[in-house]
Amino acid sequence: MMNESSAPPLVAPVCITTAVVVAATYIIRVYRSSISKIPKEGPTRPKFLLDALAANEDIYYFGVGSNLSRTRLENRSISGKKIHPISFEPCVIYDFRLAFNMTGIPPIEPALGSIEPLPSFYEKDGNQERNSRQLWRTESKAFVAYETNECHGALIKLSAEDYELVYKSEGGGKGATQFYEEIEVICVPYDKSKDPVKAVAYRGTEFGRLDQIEDMWPSKRYMGILRSGAAELGLEDSYQKWLADHPVQEPSLFLKKVSINSCLFMGVLRFGLNMHFIPHLQTAMLYQVLVPPKDPAWKQYLGEVASFIILFPSSLLGFTFRTILEKTGKTPPMVKKFIEHLEEGDNVE
Repeated sequence: MMNESSAPPLVAPVCITTAVVVAATYIIRVYRSSISKIPKEGPTRPKFLLDALAANEDIYYFGVGSNLSRTRLENRSISGKKIHPISFEPCVIYDFRLAFNMTGIPPIEPALGSIEPLPSFYEKDGNQERNSRQLWRTESKAFVAYETNECHGALIKLSAEDYELVYKSEGGGKGATQFYEEIEVICVPYDKSKDPVKAVAYRGTEFGRLDQIEDMWPSKRYMGILRSGAAELGLEDSYQKWLADHPVQEPSLFLKKVSINSCLFMGVLRFGLNMHFIPHLQTAMLYQVLVPPKDPAWKQYLGEVASFIILFPSSLLGFTFRTILEKTGKTPPMVKKFIEHLEEGDNVE
Protein backbone atom coordinates (compact mmCIF):
# COMPACT_ATOMS: atom_id res chain seq x y z
CA MET A 1 0.00 0.00 0.00
CA MET A 2 1.28 3.49 -0.92
CA ASN A 3 2.28 5.47 2.14
CA GLU A 4 1.44 9.13 2.63
CA SER A 5 4.94 10.34 1.82
CA SER A 6 4.86 8.74 -1.65
CA ALA A 7 1.38 10.02 -2.58
CA PRO A 8 1.49 12.35 -5.61
CA PRO A 9 1.11 16.02 -4.69
CA LEU A 10 -2.26 16.98 -6.17
CA VAL A 11 -2.72 20.42 -4.69
CA ALA A 12 -0.42 22.30 -7.08
CA PRO A 13 -1.79 20.73 -10.32
CA VAL A 14 -5.37 21.35 -9.19
CA CYS A 15 -4.64 24.98 -8.35
CA ILE A 16 -2.85 25.56 -11.67
CA THR A 17 -5.64 23.88 -13.65
CA THR A 18 -8.28 25.91 -11.82
CA ALA A 19 -6.38 29.14 -12.47
CA VAL A 20 -6.03 28.32 -16.19
CA VAL A 21 -9.73 27.50 -16.51
CA VAL A 22 -10.76 30.71 -14.72
CA ALA A 23 -8.39 32.80 -16.86
CA ALA A 24 -9.56 31.15 -20.08
CA THR A 25 -13.20 31.67 -19.14
CA TYR A 26 -12.57 35.34 -18.42
CA ILE A 27 -10.70 35.87 -21.71
CA ILE A 28 -13.48 34.17 -23.69
CA ARG A 29 -16.10 36.34 -21.95
CA VAL A 30 -14.15 39.54 -22.70
CA TYR A 31 -13.63 38.44 -26.33
CA ARG A 32 -17.34 37.77 -26.84
CA SER A 33 -18.17 41.10 -25.22
CA SER A 34 -15.74 43.00 -27.46
CA ILE A 35 -17.15 41.35 -30.58
CA SER A 36 -20.80 41.85 -29.61
CA LYS A 37 -20.26 45.58 -28.98
CA ILE A 38 -19.14 46.30 -32.56
CA PRO A 39 -22.24 47.35 -34.54
CA LYS A 40 -22.73 46.41 -38.18
CA GLU A 41 -22.53 50.03 -39.28
CA GLY A 42 -21.55 53.42 -37.94
CA PRO A 43 -23.94 56.00 -36.48
CA THR A 44 -26.15 58.06 -38.78
CA ARG A 45 -25.33 61.75 -39.01
CA PRO A 46 -28.24 64.19 -38.38
CA LYS A 47 -29.98 65.44 -41.53
CA PHE A 48 -29.71 69.12 -40.62
CA LEU A 49 -25.94 68.67 -40.25
CA LEU A 50 -25.56 66.89 -43.60
CA ASP A 51 -27.58 69.64 -45.29
CA ALA A 52 -25.36 72.33 -43.73
CA LEU A 53 -22.18 70.53 -44.79
CA ALA A 54 -23.47 70.06 -48.34
CA ALA A 55 -24.33 73.77 -48.58
CA ASN A 56 -21.02 74.78 -46.91
CA GLU A 57 -22.96 76.66 -44.21
CA ASP A 58 -21.77 77.54 -40.72
CA ILE A 59 -22.57 75.01 -37.99
CA TYR A 60 -23.26 75.41 -34.28
CA TYR A 61 -21.52 72.88 -32.04
CA PHE A 62 -22.15 72.28 -28.32
CA GLY A 63 -18.79 71.75 -26.64
CA VAL A 64 -18.15 70.03 -23.32
CA GLY A 65 -15.03 68.42 -21.90
CA SER A 66 -11.77 69.89 -23.18
CA ASN A 67 -13.70 71.89 -25.79
CA LEU A 68 -14.88 74.27 -23.07
CA SER A 69 -11.54 75.99 -23.68
CA ARG A 70 -11.28 78.05 -26.84
CA THR A 71 -7.50 77.65 -26.94
CA ARG A 72 -7.72 73.86 -26.75
CA LEU A 73 -10.38 73.73 -29.45
CA GLU A 74 -8.30 75.91 -31.76
CA ASN A 75 -5.35 73.51 -31.47
CA ARG A 76 -7.02 70.10 -31.39
CA SER A 77 -7.02 69.28 -35.11
CA ILE A 78 -5.15 66.01 -35.80
CA SER A 79 -3.99 67.43 -39.14
CA GLY A 80 -2.14 70.26 -37.41
CA LYS A 81 -4.36 72.86 -39.06
CA LYS A 82 -5.60 75.55 -36.68
CA ILE A 83 -9.36 75.76 -36.04
CA HIS A 84 -10.92 79.24 -36.10
CA PRO A 85 -14.24 79.52 -34.20
CA ILE A 86 -16.51 82.24 -35.54
CA SER A 87 -18.08 82.70 -32.10
CA PHE A 88 -17.63 81.08 -28.69
CA GLU A 89 -20.04 81.68 -25.78
CA PRO A 90 -21.59 79.95 -22.74
CA CYS A 91 -24.93 78.22 -23.06
CA VAL A 92 -27.13 75.54 -21.49
CA ILE A 93 -29.11 72.58 -22.84
CA TYR A 94 -32.03 71.15 -20.89
CA ASP A 95 -32.89 67.50 -20.12
CA PHE A 96 -29.31 66.36 -20.74
CA ARG A 97 -26.39 65.81 -18.38
CA LEU A 98 -22.62 65.70 -18.62
CA ALA A 99 -21.83 62.00 -18.33
CA PHE A 100 -18.47 60.40 -17.50
CA ASN A 101 -19.41 57.17 -19.22
CA MET A 102 -16.91 56.89 -22.07
CA THR A 103 -14.21 54.21 -22.07
CA GLY A 104 -10.90 55.80 -21.21
CA ILE A 105 -7.38 54.59 -20.44
CA PRO A 106 -7.44 53.17 -16.92
CA PRO A 107 -5.94 53.87 -14.47
CA ILE A 108 -4.77 57.31 -15.71
CA GLU A 109 -7.99 58.20 -17.60
CA PRO A 110 -10.83 56.07 -16.20
CA ALA A 111 -13.60 57.87 -18.08
CA LEU A 112 -14.13 60.64 -20.60
CA GLY A 113 -17.12 62.91 -21.03
CA SER A 114 -20.14 62.95 -23.32
CA ILE A 115 -23.70 64.14 -23.00
CA GLU A 116 -26.56 61.84 -22.06
CA PRO A 117 -30.34 62.37 -22.21
CA LEU A 118 -32.02 62.44 -18.80
CA PRO A 119 -35.31 60.64 -18.12
CA SER A 120 -37.05 64.02 -18.32
CA PHE A 121 -36.01 64.26 -21.97
CA TYR A 122 -38.18 61.30 -22.96
CA GLU A 123 -41.13 62.51 -20.91
CA LYS A 124 -41.56 65.76 -22.85
CA ASP A 125 -44.13 65.95 -25.65
CA GLY A 126 -42.65 65.49 -29.10
CA ASN A 127 -39.18 64.44 -28.01
CA GLN A 128 -39.83 60.71 -28.18
CA GLU A 129 -40.97 60.72 -31.81
CA ARG A 130 -38.42 63.32 -32.97
CA ASN A 131 -35.43 61.52 -31.50
CA SER A 132 -36.39 57.85 -31.40
CA ARG A 133 -34.10 57.09 -34.36
CA GLN A 134 -30.88 58.08 -32.66
CA LEU A 135 -31.44 58.91 -28.99
CA TRP A 136 -31.88 55.38 -27.72
CA ARG A 137 -32.67 55.19 -24.04
CA THR A 138 -30.30 53.77 -21.44
CA GLU A 139 -30.45 53.30 -17.67
CA SER A 140 -27.20 55.23 -17.13
CA LYS A 141 -26.90 57.45 -14.09
CA ALA A 142 -24.39 59.90 -12.70
CA PHE A 143 -21.75 59.04 -10.11
CA VAL A 144 -22.50 62.47 -8.61
CA ALA A 145 -25.52 64.20 -10.15
CA TYR A 146 -25.84 67.93 -10.84
CA GLU A 147 -28.65 69.68 -8.98
CA THR A 148 -30.89 70.35 -12.02
CA ASN A 149 -31.75 68.63 -15.31
CA GLU A 150 -29.38 70.58 -17.50
CA CYS A 151 -25.89 70.61 -18.95
CA HIS A 152 -23.77 73.74 -19.38
CA GLY A 153 -21.16 74.18 -22.06
CA ALA A 154 -19.83 76.18 -25.00
CA LEU A 155 -21.95 77.23 -27.97
CA ILE A 156 -19.40 77.32 -30.79
CA LYS A 157 -20.06 78.55 -34.31
CA LEU A 158 -17.76 76.96 -36.88
CA SER A 159 -17.34 76.92 -40.63
CA ALA A 160 -18.26 73.62 -42.28
CA GLU A 161 -14.56 72.90 -42.88
CA ASP A 162 -13.55 73.60 -39.29
CA TYR A 163 -16.44 71.55 -37.93
CA GLU A 164 -15.18 68.53 -39.85
CA LEU A 165 -11.74 69.03 -38.29
CA VAL A 166 -13.34 68.96 -34.82
CA TYR A 167 -15.38 65.88 -35.78
CA LYS A 168 -12.32 63.96 -36.93
CA SER A 169 -10.35 65.01 -33.84
CA GLU A 170 -13.04 63.30 -31.76
CA GLY A 171 -12.67 60.06 -33.73
CA GLY A 172 -15.44 60.80 -36.20
CA GLY A 173 -15.49 59.06 -39.57
CA LYS A 174 -14.31 55.68 -38.25
CA GLY A 175 -17.66 54.02 -38.84
CA ALA A 176 -18.70 51.20 -36.55
CA THR A 177 -15.78 51.63 -34.14
CA GLN A 178 -16.09 55.37 -33.45
CA PHE A 179 -16.77 56.34 -29.84
CA TYR A 180 -19.15 59.26 -30.42
CA GLU A 181 -22.28 59.90 -32.44
CA GLU A 182 -23.59 63.30 -33.47
CA ILE A 183 -26.98 64.31 -32.11
CA GLU A 184 -29.19 67.38 -32.34
CA VAL A 185 -29.62 69.61 -29.29
CA ILE A 186 -31.17 73.02 -28.63
CA CYS A 187 -28.71 75.43 -27.02
CA VAL A 188 -29.92 78.40 -24.98
CA PRO A 189 -27.26 81.15 -24.83
CA TYR A 190 -26.56 82.83 -21.49
CA ASP A 191 -27.09 86.11 -23.36
CA LYS A 192 -30.87 86.48 -23.06
CA SER A 193 -30.98 88.78 -26.08
CA LYS A 194 -30.12 85.81 -28.31
CA ASP A 195 -32.51 83.09 -29.46
CA PRO A 196 -31.97 79.36 -28.85
CA VAL A 197 -30.17 77.61 -31.71
CA LYS A 198 -29.98 74.09 -33.07
CA ALA A 199 -26.53 72.58 -32.57
CA VAL A 200 -24.56 69.36 -32.89
CA ALA A 201 -23.40 67.58 -29.74
CA TYR A 202 -21.56 64.32 -29.11
CA ARG A 203 -23.06 61.37 -27.30
CA GLY A 204 -21.21 58.13 -26.64
CA THR A 205 -21.99 55.20 -28.92
CA GLU A 206 -22.72 51.79 -27.47
CA PHE A 207 -19.27 50.72 -28.68
CA GLY A 208 -17.54 53.63 -26.93
CA ARG A 209 -19.34 53.71 -23.60
CA LEU A 210 -18.48 51.80 -20.45
CA ASP A 211 -20.14 48.47 -19.69
CA GLN A 212 -21.87 49.66 -16.53
CA ILE A 213 -24.94 51.65 -15.53
CA GLU A 214 -23.30 54.17 -13.19
CA ASP A 215 -20.73 56.65 -14.49
CA MET A 216 -17.06 56.23 -13.69
CA TRP A 217 -15.01 59.07 -12.16
CA PRO A 218 -12.70 61.18 -14.36
CA SER A 219 -8.99 61.71 -13.83
CA LYS A 220 -7.60 64.73 -12.01
CA ARG A 221 -6.01 65.79 -15.32
CA TYR A 222 -9.26 65.62 -17.29
CA MET A 223 -11.36 67.27 -14.60
CA GLY A 224 -8.74 69.98 -14.26
CA ILE A 225 -9.24 70.80 -17.93
CA LEU A 226 -13.02 70.98 -17.45
CA ARG A 227 -12.71 73.21 -14.39
CA SER A 228 -10.33 75.66 -16.04
CA GLY A 229 -12.42 75.68 -19.23
CA ALA A 230 -15.63 76.34 -17.27
CA ALA A 231 -13.95 79.24 -15.45
CA GLU A 232 -12.54 80.65 -18.69
CA LEU A 233 -15.97 80.47 -20.33
CA GLY A 234 -17.78 81.86 -17.29
CA LEU A 235 -20.21 79.00 -16.73
CA GLU A 236 -22.76 79.26 -13.93
CA ASP A 237 -21.21 79.25 -10.43
CA SER A 238 -23.26 76.26 -9.23
CA TYR A 239 -22.08 74.24 -12.23
CA GLN A 240 -18.46 75.15 -11.58
CA LYS A 241 -18.89 74.12 -7.94
CA TRP A 242 -20.29 70.75 -9.04
CA LEU A 243 -17.21 70.22 -11.20
CA ALA A 244 -14.93 71.33 -8.35
CA ASP A 245 -16.53 68.92 -5.87
CA HIS A 246 -16.73 65.90 -8.19
CA PRO A 247 -14.44 62.99 -7.14
CA VAL A 248 -11.44 62.36 -9.37
CA GLN A 249 -8.91 59.58 -9.90
CA GLU A 250 -5.29 60.42 -9.11
CA PRO A 251 -2.83 57.53 -9.63
CA SER A 252 0.74 57.79 -8.38
CA LEU A 253 3.32 59.42 -10.65
CA PHE A 254 5.08 56.05 -11.02
CA LEU A 255 1.92 54.25 -12.16
CA LYS A 256 1.14 57.14 -14.48
CA LYS A 257 4.50 56.75 -16.27
CA VAL A 258 4.02 52.98 -16.47
CA SER A 259 0.55 53.52 -17.98
CA ILE A 260 1.77 56.00 -20.60
CA ASN A 261 4.44 53.59 -21.85
CA SER A 262 1.85 50.82 -21.95
CA CYS A 263 -0.45 53.06 -23.99
CA LEU A 264 2.24 53.50 -26.63
CA PHE A 265 2.58 49.77 -27.16
CA MET A 266 -1.17 49.18 -27.12
CA GLY A 267 -1.52 51.99 -29.64
CA VAL A 268 0.84 50.15 -31.99
CA LEU A 269 -1.31 47.03 -31.68
CA ARG A 270 -4.62 48.85 -32.08
CA PHE A 271 -3.82 51.40 -34.79
CA GLY A 272 -0.68 50.03 -36.41
CA LEU A 273 -1.51 46.32 -36.55
CA ASN A 274 -5.32 46.57 -36.25
CA MET A 275 -5.24 44.15 -33.28
CA HIS A 276 -8.03 45.33 -30.97
CA PHE A 277 -8.59 42.35 -28.70
CA ILE A 278 -5.39 42.53 -26.61
CA PRO A 279 -5.87 46.24 -25.74
CA HIS A 280 -9.54 45.54 -25.01
CA LEU A 281 -8.61 42.64 -22.73
CA GLN A 282 -6.06 44.74 -20.83
CA THR A 283 -8.56 47.60 -20.43
CA ALA A 284 -11.22 45.21 -19.09
CA MET A 285 -8.75 43.78 -16.55
CA LEU A 286 -7.69 47.27 -15.42
CA TYR A 287 -11.29 48.31 -14.83
CA GLN A 288 -11.72 45.21 -12.64
CA VAL A 289 -8.97 46.37 -10.25
CA LEU A 290 -9.71 50.11 -10.38
CA VAL A 291 -10.51 51.41 -6.88
CA PRO A 292 -12.93 54.35 -6.34
CA PRO A 293 -11.19 57.54 -5.18
CA LYS A 294 -13.15 57.67 -1.92
CA ASP A 295 -12.09 54.17 -0.80
CA PRO A 296 -9.51 53.68 2.00
CA ALA A 297 -5.81 54.17 1.26
CA TRP A 298 -4.98 50.46 1.63
CA LYS A 299 -7.47 49.61 -1.11
CA GLN A 300 -5.94 52.30 -3.32
CA TYR A 301 -2.51 50.76 -2.74
CA LEU A 302 -3.67 47.24 -3.62
CA GLY A 303 -5.38 48.59 -6.73
CA GLU A 304 -2.15 50.26 -7.86
CA VAL A 305 -0.17 47.05 -7.30
CA ALA A 306 -2.69 45.04 -9.33
CA SER A 307 -2.69 47.67 -12.09
CA PHE A 308 1.13 47.61 -12.23
CA ILE A 309 1.16 43.81 -12.61
CA ILE A 310 -1.31 44.04 -15.52
CA LEU A 311 0.52 46.94 -17.19
CA PHE A 312 4.13 45.84 -16.72
CA PRO A 313 4.62 43.62 -19.85
CA SER A 314 3.15 46.16 -22.29
CA SER A 315 4.79 49.05 -20.44
CA LEU A 316 8.23 47.47 -20.84
CA LEU A 317 7.63 46.99 -24.56
CA GLY A 318 6.26 50.52 -24.85
CA PHE A 319 9.28 51.97 -23.03
CA THR A 320 11.60 50.12 -25.43
CA PHE A 321 9.64 51.39 -28.43
CA ARG A 322 9.64 54.95 -27.08
CA THR A 323 13.39 54.89 -26.39
CA ILE A 324 14.17 53.70 -29.92
CA LEU A 325 12.03 56.46 -31.43
CA GLU A 326 13.64 59.14 -29.25
CA LYS A 327 17.21 57.93 -29.90
CA THR A 328 16.66 57.86 -33.65
CA GLY A 329 14.74 61.14 -33.70
CA LYS A 330 11.80 59.48 -35.44
CA THR A 331 9.04 60.06 -32.89
CA PRO A 332 5.90 60.96 -34.90
CA PRO A 333 4.37 64.36 -34.01
CA MET A 334 1.09 62.69 -33.03
CA VAL A 335 2.91 60.43 -30.56
CA LYS A 336 4.71 63.43 -29.02
CA LYS A 337 1.40 65.26 -28.71
CA PHE A 338 -0.22 62.20 -27.12
CA ILE A 339 2.52 61.89 -24.50
CA GLU A 340 2.39 65.61 -23.68
CA HIS A 341 -1.39 65.37 -23.48
CA LEU A 342 -1.24 62.69 -20.77
CA GLU A 343 1.71 64.15 -18.87
CA GLU A 344 0.23 67.64 -18.41
CA GLY A 345 -2.11 66.66 -15.59
CA ASP A 346 0.16 67.55 -12.67
CA ASN A 347 -0.03 71.21 -13.66
CA VAL A 348 -3.74 71.44 -14.38
CA GLU A 349 -5.97 72.68 -11.58
